Amino acid sequence: MFQAAGGALNFTAILIPTLMALYYGFRCLVQTDKAIAQWGIGPAAEQMVKVTGAYALAQGVMYALILLTSPAGAWELFAFSTIWSAVFLYIAIQTNNSEWSKVEGVNASNEPIIVSAVMLALHIYIMATMSDIIYG
Repeated sequence: MFQAAGGALNFTAILIPTLMALYYGFRCLVQTDKAIAQWGIGPAAEQMVKVTGAYALAQGVMYALILLTSPAGAWELFAFSTIWSAVFLYIAIQTNNSEWSKVEGVNASNEPIIVSAVMLALHIYIMATMSDIIYG
């Protein structure tokens, strides 16, 4: 597994987003009520929380399969996730600085900014340093 990824550092660069995606997929799909309460977004957001969880879980499963097999040729998935995390970071910053974040009961934490920034940094690393593997 480590060799297919080009070493332990590259393997870890894929493992971290895998664990993050699986965690948020579980959180959004299985612990939906707790997530909504923690984030203070209200019960009307349940459908979107579950849609987000479905995406996160799918990404986590795909990355887990890549870790168990090989990232060779998986550049499309990594490119998609790089773009997604960049958009996510922009939207998270924009939302945290919007009128929505000032609504009573809304918990506009920095969690989405931190999560998306970590995901973006790791995906840029993967795209830049593992190009000989993922484009293979």
